[in-house]
Amino acid sequence: GRHASKQAAMATRCRLPALFRGEVSVERMKELMSPKNVDGRWRKPELSRRQVAKVRKSWLLDGKEWPFDKPRTNYGGWKVEDLPAVKQKGKIVDRKKVERQKNIDERMKLMPKMIEEYREKYRAWRRCDGMSPIDKSFMTPKQLRRKQKASS
Repeated sequence: GRHASKQAAMATRCRLPALFRGEVSVERMKELMSPKNVDGRWRKPELSRRQVAKVRKSWLLDGKEWPFDKPRTNYGGWKVEDLPAVKQKGKIVDRKKVERQKNIDERMKLMPKMIEEYREKYRAWRRCDGMSPIDKSFMTPKQLRRKQKASS
């Protein structure tokens, strides 16, 4: 039960330095890394993925080749040489920058005309152009503005 798992953990922990140095055979390491079927039940590998990653890293740092790396061969059925050169998508901001700047430039050319139209519209509103002459002569400016807001 509990003590057996502790002993296995201790054994693995004590075995790690030997694994780092490469003193354990490749067959034995493969056995430690793979799950086992014992009496119809699967047991987890003695070395966790994290421990395997540590051992692999130490091997690669020592300049040894890691024997369990599988070369990637199947890229959707393509050979590596035949893979199309893929252009990175990048950020949408960078992709649309030129188009956006062109749009801004076009809109800026129209801006003086738009400003003039806005100012004329505002001045007409302030002059109460749409109001009747009677309202203009008998209402206060505040009342005129309220009536304009209500009608617009």
